[in-house]
Amino acid sequence: MSQKKQLSILEFSRLTGIKRENLRFYDRIGLLSPEARGENGYRYYTRRQLSSAYLIGSLRLLGVGLEDIRGYSSRRTPEKMLELFARQEAYIQAEIAKLRETSEIMEMYAGMARDALCHGADACLLEERKRERIFLCPPAPEGASEEEGGILAYEYANERGVNLGYPSGVLIHHETQSTGALAWSYRYYFKTGKKGNAWKPAGRYAVAYGRGDPQQSEALYLRLLEFIHAQGLKAAGGAYGEPLLDELAVQDAGQYCIRIEIPVAD
Repeated sequence: MSQKKQLSILEFSRLTGIKRENLRFYDRIGLLSPEARGENGYRYYTRRQLSSAYLIGSLRLLGVGLEDIRGYSSRRTPEKMLELFARQEAYIQAEIAKLRETSEIMEMYAGMARDALCHGADACLLEERKRERIFLCPPAPEGASEEEGGILAYEYANERGVNLGYPSGVLIHHETQSTGALAWSYRYYFKTGKKGNAWKPAGRYAVAYGRGDPQQSEALYLRLLEFIHAQGLKAAGGAYGEPLLDELAVQDAGQYCIRIEIPVAD
């Protein structure tokens, strides 16, 4: 069997995954030139060039510029290689963390959607809940509208490095004023898992599911309070309101699904 010492540009492209037009471009700019050229002008590469090609391809996937790669290639030393690898390893780990966070967010939304599809509209029931970590934002300033309070909460979380893609919710409290009217207070939170600053406590919750515009969730909240009273229980904390289905999953606000949960005690 004859010994193969060179690879054509087609063979080299197949082994490295780098397109032939890119290999020709790398040759023109002096980044990766073939070891030899045939009398017909064809490019031929050697086996030892494969590792360089794989490194170039990997660095390009990481977004490293061609000039940076060429600068390294033209003055490469073991020390520069270690420095480059350390820098790229830090970048890779950061990207892995982002991907894991994105996967976590997608699974949260998927779980919320499954929960919405499993429960009919206007359902009220009792459910056990595990303790859940959340990122709780400060109360809105006095006089701020609910919309203003939401924007301020997002700004607060963003300034503290919270990924605003996480599902959000509202911690609701109400007080009965001397006039008999209800005074409401809201605190927004994000379901951030391990990165939270507060806990949604474990225990038994009265839970209500409702369909429709979130602006109508007050009626759902009051109906849940009636359900708690009918069960001979009492509210043991504020209510947690979350949109299980929102603009991410449905076409209009009338199709939203809202879940409200209130911890209860005998």
